[in-house]
Amino acid sequence: MRVARLRIAQASSAVAGAAMFLPWHVNGGLSGTQTVRGIGTGIGRLLFVVCIVTIAAVQIRWRPAWIGAGFAGAIAVREVLDPSGVNNPDPGSGLWVAIIASAVAVVLLVWDMFAGIPDGGAGDDDGGDADGPPRRGLSGPLGRRR
Repeated sequence: MRVARLRIAQASSAVAGAAMFLPWHVNGGLSGTQTVRGIGTGIGRLLFVVCIVTIAAVQIRWRPAWIGAGFAGAIAVREVLDPSGVNNPDPGSGLWVAIIASAVAVVLLVWDMFAGIPDGGAGDDDGGDADGPPRRGLSGPLGRRR
């Protein structure tokens, strides 16, 4: 189940990065509707790079990879709420796809992060393996408290 969560999170980050090739802003000018793709803006390129780094972080199973997915989603939400284009353009479909895909990635990565914490041996009386030292559920000073 853990591998499936990580793969879906990677795919969601890839979808958020690919959304930068979709229309990001729609300007209604005198000559008709003009669209700006996300990869054509500096913020869109930043979002694309963050998505690539997040995919790599998930691949090496780095637990704080959810931060990258959350940052990508925050960039997209910021662009929806306060567009950086001229004459306050309408948000395009690329921003909405990036927001949804980033939200899915964040939820799955946070879920995976908390699912990786041992429950303290709910079924064992000492909280650990028979061969290893007893575990208390958390690592560090919190895990050693009694």
